[in-house]
Amino acid sequence: MSINIPLAIKYRPKNLNEIVGQPVAVKAFTNAFKYKTLHHAYILHGGFGGGKTSMSRIIAAMENCIKGPTLNPCGVCKHCVAIFNGKSHDIREIDAASNRGIEDIRGLKQDIYQSPIECRTKYILIDEVHSLTGIAAESALKMIEEPPTGVRFILCTTEFHKIIDTIKSRCISWQINKVGWTELYNHIKQIADKEGVKYEDSAIKMIARSSKGSVRNSLQNLQKVVNYIGEGIISDDVVNESLGVIDDKLYFLLIDNIINDDPSGAISNINTILEGGKEISDILNGINAHLGILMKIRACKKNVPGLLLSEDEIKRYCDQAERIKGQSLLYMMKSLREISFGVIYNLDPQVLLESFTIESIFNVKKVNSKS
Repeated sequence: MSINIPLAIKYRPKNLNEIVGQPVAVKAFTNAFKYKTLHHAYILHGGFGGGKTSMSRIIAAMENCIKGPTLNPCGVCKHCVAIFNGKSHDIREIDAASNRGIEDIRGLKQDIYQSPIECRTKYILIDEVHSLTGIAAESALKMIEEPPTGVRFILCTTEFHKIIDTIKSRCISWQINKVGWTELYNHIKQIADKEGVKYEDSAIKMIARSSKGSVRNSLQNLQKVVNYIGEGIISDDVVNESLGVIDDKLYFLLIDNIINDDPSGAISNINTILEGGKEISDILNGINAHLGILMKIRACKKNVPGLLLSEDEIKRYCDQAERIKGQSLLYMMKSLREISFGVIYNLDPQVLLESFTIESIFNVKKVNSKS
């Protein structure tokens, strides 16, 4: 099947309770609105695709919906439609990465003193606010500190540490966290069901794990897979091919190579994992996640809460966890962190992974010999 409207747009939240994976920020804004304690300036900070812009628009719609002010903006009135499409005259959206100079801020200062054309409250949404030049940021400070009545600021950034402290001190800041893959799995599974997409459950899990904690990435990945396959079922192989995701079986095989003292097999497996130009950071994250599950299973005696695994998957992990000591797992996870520093300095990823494997084999033998 084909999807004509991009999923990331079609399923963009228009209500706070539709925001995925941000319970703290959602509760804070819900209560602030409910008890009429909304601040005049906020900073939403976190990685790409977490919902900063969506949340900003929802807050603006809550105050300005024709049926409001309301915790549940209708999403269909002229104010809501304009706000959610980024086309409202009274909800100014500014990309500070492109409009970062002193003249842009001076123009904004003039604008905020003009009464709203249609809405009750004027909102200034500044994306990537950390990109403002030093002079522009200082100029914006007074405006953010004491805006005219009926004006609110929501500043969004992926690099909170770059915002000057004087602006931070004038705003209430909320962290927009990466979303756990289990929440992403539930979210994209619901959407796949709504869209009538056929899938294997394990394939949806792979899509969720590969989305790096981003709701937007998860929806774009789902759409990419659907576009790739056309008609048919989304399978593990389809996800591997279309997204370049590494099959979990390769991680199982690599750890088996280490446990079984098989350096030749391990190096051959590393060659397979690196095929197709896979990102070394993704590979390291995948190995680390695999080791983390093994560690949890050993520590929790197989009863690990929150693991969305089938019975077959749990059996595979349990079987492998029984054949390796917790001390060796900790050693390998520590080694992976050290490899990450090598990646920063552009060292050969294949050499790093091969060294990790050989050293891990020696460690397993050493630990086992003391048992």
